[in-house]
Amino acid sequence: MSDRTPSAGGREGRADHTGHADHPDRPALDAAAAEVPDLAPWLARRATVRQFDTDAEIPDGEVRAMVDAGRKAPTSGTTQMYSFVWVRDPDRRERIHELCSRGTVQVEEASHFLLVCIDIRRIRLLLEHRDREFRTTPAMGLLEGAIDASLAAMGVMLAAESRGYGVCPIGNILNNLTEVAATADLPAGVLPIFGLCLGVPRHGEATENAPRVPLDTVLHEGGYRDPTEAQLDACYDAMNEMYGDSVYGDDRREWQETLERYWGPNGFMNRREGELLAALRQQGFFAARGIDEPADADAPDPDSDALDADSDSPDSDPGADRNSGGAA
Repeated sequence: MSDRTPSAGGREGRADHTGHADHPDRPALDAAAAEVPDLAPWLARRATVRQFDTDAEIPDGEVRAMVDAGRKAPTSGTTQMYSFVWVRDPDRRERIHELCSRGTVQVEEASHFLLVCIDIRRIRLLLEHRDREFRTTPAMGLLEGAIDASLAAMGVMLAAESRGYGVCPIGNILNNLTEVAATADLPAGVLPIFGLCLGVPRHGEATENAPRVPLDTVLHEGGYRDPTEAQLDACYDAMNEMYGDSVYGDDRREWQETLERYWGPNGFMNRREGELLAALRQQGFFAARGIDEPADADAPDPDSDALDADSDSPDSDPGADRNSGGAA
């Protein structure tokens, strides 16, 4: 157990040795058997690990235990619309690294690599197992599944960090999402949304400088309000602290450059949009509406003859196996 593990001692307000508590409004704190450490200070200093000890290993049993802990995350309607695909083969991990544009060596260097996936396939199979009908709803499947998967993944991450391990989510799989899904041999109804590296920090602990925008720009009391110019400046002041001697580059960089890289007209998010829509079609999320559903809002009606021009697309064969999505 790492010395970064949150300590259970020293919590103010816990019942003392006589059994008396000073939190009558919170009975859960009265029971010594149910003591939970105050995680807030520890979470406030957590950070992503980007450099892993390549000679260190996490036992498989611990990975299973950490994923098991993540399964207790909240889920929409008890549906648990997620799966973790444990990529063990080094060649597949290398290929996924290549598909991430070779910018995330952690995929190969970490002890373990998981693909965090939306999983509506299991929902379909469960319903069919009880002779019930399933119908794919792509937008809600994407939204609800992403929420479920992200909450569960955060549970896995916290379980790993509480044991002194390091974690690094990998969003760059979105650069080539269709190929990542194919490389992992994911069937229709299963969509990877990010990768998750688990490993032993090379330097013994997380060392990344991870500032965040001020609290009053994300916590809106009583209703949403646009940030003032002073608050916007405060956001930049806070986030520019991550540059310099860090993984993000020298102190000549500023945060607006990072934001533009992601959300500018030629940024990552705009470039990934088409790839996401292609992956949704490939993985069968549009199967109920027709596999050739247009990607753009202004495209022809799906029932019109205009879609026939796409019939030569490899994704258009409703009889294609596994990754085509035609059998979702």
